[in-house]
Amino acid sequence: MKEPNWLVRVVERFSNETDELTGEFILPEVGLSKLQRVWNAAPTNPMVESFSIEAKQAQFFRSFVEIDFDFEHYSYFMSAYTTDWSATKEAGGYMGLFPPPRGLPAFPDSRRVMPKTTS
Repeated sequence: MKEPNWLVRVVERFSNETDELTGEFILPEVGLSKLQRVWNAAPTNPMVESFSIEAKQAQFFRSFVEIDFDFEHYSYFMSAYTTDWSATKEAGGYMGLFPPPRGLPAFPDSRRVMPKTTS
């Protein structure tokens, strides 16, 4: 299944000291089935949440983007967002789920911090 052009996947790097976002690496189109295999996710999972990247997944991402993973100082997550909320709503999301918009205009002073997830 081809992913919609409004869906962007990124690797996010967060400081282990402050939990703040310190870097973002945009992924090229990888293919949903490959991502599902990396996390042993069901074929029905659109992978639009945040997924923790551990050492075992790091090698997979090195083949797509140049990242020097430093797990001592940083935590890494693969996340997805939409670049066009209207198109996302019109399409009914991606496989029925709605990735968040990149920014939340209602909260211009908010800061992004490390997700609290067990994925």
